[in-house]
This record gives sequence, C-alpha cells and structure tokens, in this order.
Amino acid sequence: MLPDKLSHTALKAEKPVILALIPAYNEERFIASVVLETKKYATHVIVVDDGSSDRTAELALAAGAQVVGQPKNMGKAQALNAGFRAARLLNPDVVVCLDGDAQHDPADIPEVARPILEGQADVVIGSRFLDRKSKIPGWRIVGQHTLTLVTNLASGLKTTDSQSGFRAFSPLALKALRFHTAGLSVESEMQFTIQQAGLRVAEVPISVSYMDGNKRNPVVQALQILDAILSLVARRRPLLFFGLPGLFCAGLGMLVGLRVVQTVSAGGEVPLGSAVLADLLLVGGLILGLAGVMLHSIHHLVTQVRRDVREVIEVALQQGQARPLETQEIPSTKQEQLA
Repeated sequence: MLPDKLSHTALKAEKPVILALIPAYNEERFIASVVLETKKYATHVIVVDDGSSDRTAELALAAGAQVVGQPKNMGKAQALNAGFRAARLLNPDVVVCLDGDAQHDPADIPEVARPILEGQADVVIGSRFLDRKSKIPGWRIVGQHTLTLVTNLASGLKTTDSQSGFRAFSPLALKALRFHTAGLSVESEMQFTIQQAGLRVAEVPISVSYMDGNKRNPVVQALQILDAILSLVARRRPLLFFGLPGLFCAGLGMLVGLRVVQTVSAGGEVPLGSAVLADLLLVGGLILGLAGVMLHSIHHLVTQVRRDVREVIEVALQQGQARPLETQEIPSTKQEQLA
C-alpha cells in the first residue's frame, strides 16, 4: 500500500518533514524493531518490501510503517525507485534511507538529515569510517576501502564510504536520481549519478552494528560489485573506460615499433613478429580511442537532452501544465487518498 495522507502544511509549520525509507527483503527478524525505533526520529516511515517470502511486510505494517510492495524480488535499485516514487507524493523536506537489517542506528537520523535541512548538501552519506567507533570486521574494512577506492577513481567523486546504505536526500536529489543497476551496486551507481547531476555531497559519521553476519559470500559480493562498477564506467565514462586502454595500447605499439625501426636502421632484418605486434597495438589503440571519444560524445548529448527534458517538465509542472511523471503510474484511487 502507498502512504496515507499527511497534513504536510501543518507539519511544516512545526518541524521539518523527515521521511525514512527502508528497503527490505526477508528481514522479519529485525524489521519491526527497526521501524519502531525509526519512528522516534522520522515523521513518516515507508518500508519497501522487495518481494519477501517471509512476514517482513506484515510485521512492518504492524509496527506502524507504510508498506510499498514489490511483486517480486527486483533488487535494491528498484526498491529505492519505488520508495522514491512514493516519497515524492508526500513532498518531504528530507528522505533518509537506512537498511532493514538493524545494522544502522536510527538515532543517527537527525545527524544524517542535518546538512540537508540546513541547506548545505543535496545528498548526505553516513560514513562508517569518518570517526569509526563501531566494531567492524577486518575483512569488511579491507573490502569496503577497496570498493570505495575503485568507485572514487571511476566516478570522479571522492567519498570515504561509497557502499554505505545510510543516506539522506534533498527534494532536488529525489527528483534527479533514478537507479538502473542490478544486484548490490546501487550505491556505486548513485555516486556516478550524483557526480553527473552536480549534486552537493556531504558525509557524517555513523555507527553500525552487524547483527546477522553476512547473508552472502563476501568475496562473490565484492566481485559482483566490481563487475557492476566496470559496467558503470563503460556506460557513464566511456572515454576513461576505452580511452586509457587505447592510449596504453598505442603507446606500447609505438615502443615496439621504435625497436623495429632501430633494428632495421642497424642493418638487421625486419623482425616480422614485432612488426605485426606493433601494428596490432597501434590499430587496436586507435580503435579504442575513437570508440571512447564517440561514446563519450553520445553520452554527453544524451545526458544533456535528458537534463533539458527534465527542466522543461519541471517548468511545466510549476505552471500547472503537466502532471509529475512518477504519479502517472499510481492508480487514481490511491492519488485521491494522497490529494
């Protein structure tokens, strides 16, 4: 079900509207306690049940959350998209996302939301590593730092905890962000999107508690995220993905070719193998470089068109000439409840 009607004007006059968004999949063990604790710090709590096969949705409802249900397990990215669509209908001052497995402390919500409420940021990341007081397993620290380093280099945006799921979003970020990746790499995709959208980012320290161990093989999980990051680089930064290997191949080809020229100049025979290798490296590098430039231009053009279309839609919305795209998927009966 979608969120019930809120007296948003009345709430605004007293205090900011903080909406807590909790994506959850088979979290019946923790979800009720997470919702109950979160309600102490949030005006409204939405749980996105991502096709759970247990009682996650039932217990979340019983604890007082509104539940947005997914027809099947579609992954965290789509769970966040569904939650964002529901959140936009309520026009909150800030949306705070946290996990449903009790690893995040809802008491940190005010601190995570603060930079947005003070107008200092559009996205706030709750970092486990800014002022680490929590006991984090060593393998997690190594893995998270590795993924953060790769994500930072690939996206061009520097953070200390790229994989943190405890985040806050301003109304502007809520409109700008859409997620498409599969698996557990949505936080990495978010970093690319934030950078390209020009959103302001802040980080605040948070505490974590790993109550239920790791549900997945950490090595497999890390490899899946790295694979997703490479795919994101190919799509979002093709000049980096294709250009650097192309430059490396071309440079290596020139070095090999130079050795061939030196050998021939000294009166030796043409080293056929080296000559062929030099040609292949030079041609391959040129092809990769051209592919990177062309895909970069196409990506830049598509990004600009999307940005222009979004601006036109926002202007039309402000002038009352169009309805929000995200509400067109909501049944009219539900929209009447939210009116």
